[in-house]
Amino acid sequence: MERAVTVTRYNFSLVLLWLLMAVSSIVFFEPAPYDLLGIALLLVFFGLGLRIPAGLGTAGYLLGIFLLANFIASALAPDPAASFRSLAVRTYMLAFWILFISLIYEDPRRVLRVLFSGYMVAAIIAVTAGVLGYYRLVPYTEQLLEFGRVRSLFKDPNVYGPFLVPVALYAVARLEGASHMKKFFLTGAFGFLMFGILISFSRGSWLNLAIALFLYFLLRLLTQRSRRLRRRMLLQGSAVAALAVLFLGWAINTDSIQSMVERRAKLQYYDLAEERGRFNRQLTVIKRALVRPVGIGAGQSTQEYNFGKEPHNIYLQVLIEAGWIGALAFYGFLLLTLWKSIQFVFQPSELQAVYTAVFACVVGLLSQSLFVDSTHWRHMYLLLAVLWGPLLAWKTELRSTGWADAKP
Repeated sequence: MERAVTVTRYNFSLVLLWLLMAVSSIVFFEPAPYDLLGIALLLVFFGLGLRIPAGLGTAGYLLGIFLLANFIASALAPDPAASFRSLAVRTYMLAFWILFISLIYEDPRRVLRVLFSGYMVAAIIAVTAGVLGYYRLVPYTEQLLEFGRVRSLFKDPNVYGPFLVPVALYAVARLEGASHMKKFFLTGAFGFLMFGILISFSRGSWLNLAIALFLYFLLRLLTQRSRRLRRRMLLQGSAVAALAVLFLGWAINTDSIQSMVERRAKLQYYDLAEERGRFNRQLTVIKRALVRPVGIGAGQSTQEYNFGKEPHNIYLQVLIEAGWIGALAFYGFLLLTLWKSIQFVFQPSELQAVYTAVFACVVGLLSQSLFVDSTHWRHMYLLLAVLWGPLLAWKTELRSTGWADAKP
């Protein structure tokens, strides 16, 4: 009887997780449904006894130091109240990171399947709304566009585009071993999502997707154990690349898309403006960071007495707002995550293809973050959790079978 209750409770948890992911693309107002449902799930899941994996130690400590540095810097800011929202967001983003890790740790294969199923639904909803708005097939299209760029149900095209990249890579990863009907669906989904990324006209998301796809196929080639599998992977990669080129060639032939692509492919006025241009602001941030070791406080970059806008670089954003110690802790966490994950990428498992896709997406996102502030991106913390959850579960499984020195 007790086991039946436990199974029912676990299945209910997965339904809630799927629902959380399915609404994750509706974020044009705050708090978003994702935020409200996520906070409720935090209370429910841990109230039901969800355990935090013991192996989270070093990563958890580093993020804890990062969060503490944010609080200290904010308390010392001229207007501490201006940091309240950013502190709240960073706190619950890290709480969500722990929640996702704990859920995935319980049953990586099943939880990831549920998680990405909901994520796929959210992405398709976002692209459908974006396409309808772009072609003005629905009323209130101005709510779905920003200066001719699709932002869909997001506040910014530069968040909408990157949000789609992990699902596009997931579709590619699931092509391996899929049935003919499933391959047809996944190929269609990949093309649809790629079109959604294109019409965001976000240069960062284009770069993100290109890096992620290239790294994914490179790693899959390196991790195949036979020539036959490597040839199949090379063939699949060539097919995906050909599909992408043909699809983008067709799309760019449309006059409106072609003119916008040409315009976005160049440096913009806000990149090079003398006082508040992106690159000049970043240089100013570096100079200020050298003399502000404690930082200026979370969210303080946007205040007029500081820079007026974010530095458009997550690494500089963290450095100037959380200070030197906070930045080092955050950088250390990212490096630790990448180091542990790349080792796990080479471990044969049923999740290897999907895990490699997520790893490639994280590298793509962190590369894009050189040009945009992704500190508060919900899907970034989700992807980081997806890297840690299976890794910790694998280490626990090895220890339980006697491999106490399990690596990574």
